[in-house]
Parts: sequence; C-alpha cells; structure tokens
Amino acid sequence: MSATKKFTSPKGEIEWATIDGEGKENLSGKLQYVASIVIASDDAVLEAIKEFWNENKPKGFKKPPKSTGVYDYKVKSEEVDEDGSPVYELDASKKMLSFKTGTTYPDGSKKKIQIYNSKAKKVELPKDVKIGNGTIGQISGAMGIYETKTPDGKVLVDAGVTLYLNSIKISKLVEYEGASDNYEADEDDDGWSGDEGWDGEASEPEPTAKAKPRL
Repeated sequence: MSATKKFTSPKGEIEWATIDGEGKENLSGKLQYVASIVIASDDAVLEAIKEFWNENKPKGFKKPPKSTGVYDYKVKSEEVDEDGSPVYELDASKKMLSFKTGTTYPDGSKKKIQIYNSKAKKVELPKDVKIGNGTIGQISGAMGIYETKTPDGKVLVDAGVTLYLNSIKISKLVEYEGASDNYEADEDDDGWSGDEGWDGEASEPEPTAKAKPRL
C-alpha cells in the first residue's frame, strides 16, 4: 500500500468546495468531493509535501512528480481578452492546495465530509447552505503517493502526490449564492407578473386547418 501521512492545512481562504450530493466529476468521469484552500507561498506545509514526495516516491522513479496538489494562485485582473473573458494574473505571494476524495467507500456506502465550527466542534450545515469562495478555515486530510501505470500494470508512467479530503473547519462562513442573472424590473407596471394563473407549462399550439386541394 502506498504511503500516506495525515495533515491539516494552515488557515486560509477556502475555494471551490463541493462536499455533498453527487460531487464533482473529474476528467476520468469519477465523482469526487473537492475543496481547495489558498495559503501563503512560503508556508511550511509546502516544504512538508516536497519532503513527503522525496521520502516516499516509487523506487527508481527519476522524473519529478506529475502533480502534488499544490498549484499557482491566479487572480482576476481588470483586463479582458479578445473574447471579452477576464484575464487572470499570477499572485506569487499565494499557493493553492487542492484536496479531493471519492464520494463513496469501496463497499458502496456514502462518504461524508465532516464539518467543524470555529470551536473545533462537529456541526451540520443546513441543507440549503453551501460553502462559498472566501470562507476562512482549514482543511484536514492526508497526503498520499499515487502511481499511473500502463494498462498491463507493468510499467510506471507517472507518479505524484494526492491530497485527500477528510474534513473542513470553518472559522468564518461565506455562503455560496450562485450566479446572478442581474435583471432589473421593467418600468411598465402593467407588465407580466406571473400571477395571471399560468401554470408554468407551455400550451400546445393550436392545430392548423389542412389546405383543401384545388379542383
């Protein structure tokens, strides 16, 4: 079994947390629970992840790790590209740790990501409350070595470090509100209000009379 080591991240800003329901589908089509945390780029945990890799990487593996769960952090700038999309710039003072885990255990039972409050007490989030970007807290999990081999299992292709997600401690919650459509009310007070008895279902179009053949 590959080596693993439990650890808890430093306090930082939590982003992109999906920790309930069906989870999030990865590139391989596997459903996962995920959460990331933004920390200082000089935090000691980053060196601890490097040391873990060096001490536990596959024997004889000479290449650098394909991934370690540590990513550069980029922020939205005031500029946009030729398609009107925002341009993101590197923030060298920060790094992002990305945690993940499958949504079920090997026996098929549902996995649960435990939530703790600021007093380190287990709590339950209300069903309609989601963790939004900017939430302040910590993520607890484990670092583990992963290996990618050829289909026959004989040749090691790549290896790296995975950060496994176990629980989240929330010090300050920012609720996820979803995207806004940014509509404004019409000035016409006689406009459609939705209160006219329409049941929300589109009506079937009236059948049109078939044209009679000319004699």
